[in-house]
Amino acid sequence: MKSILQMMAVTLIMGAQIAGAESNWYTGDERCRPPKDDGTYSAPYDAREHPGDYPTFPGADKPGWFCSYQREDGVLVQHGTSLTPQQQWLAVWAAGANNMN
Repeated sequence: MKSILQMMAVTLIMGAQIAGAESNWYTGDERCRPPKDDGTYSAPYDAREHPGDYPTFPGADKPGWFCSYQREDGVLVQHGTSLTPQQQWLAVWAAGANNMN
């Protein structure tokens, strides 16, 4: 009984984290500070999570936040994408991409 309750508790915690993941704002680092949520950029968006749902929400036509730089060791670091959610969705799902036609 105790293990069932522990398993249920872990499942609930994982579900809460997954549900809150979509509402997270952009993440960056010390050289790429994410912008404030002031309406300048679209909210973070992953087109792969919305196969049949073309984005029409407010801000879907605004570019996403993007920042990149090259570290001292030569590695390129990139945060975000400058594509709008609509552009991202079309790149992933339009014109037969990913067998959705």
